Amino acid sequence: MESKDIFEPRRDPQVAAEGLREQAASCRRLAAVARTRTGRSSIEALGDHFDEEARKLDPMSLRR
Repeated sequence: MESKDIFEPRRDPQVAAEGLREQAASCRRLAAVARTRTGRSSIEALGDHFDEEARKLDPMSLRR
C-alpha cells in the first residue's frame, strides 16, 4: 500500500501559514461581534491557536 502523500500536493509552509493567519483574522472579526464574553474569549483563543500554528510553519512570519 502506498503513502497518501503521493496523492496530496505538498503545500509551501509560507502559503499554509498565510492561510492560518487569515483564519486567525476571521476569528478575531467574529469575536468582535460575539454575544457573550465566553464566546468572545473562546473565539479569540482559537485565533491565537491559528497564529501559533502559523508560527510553527513559518517562524519568520509576523503576527498581525
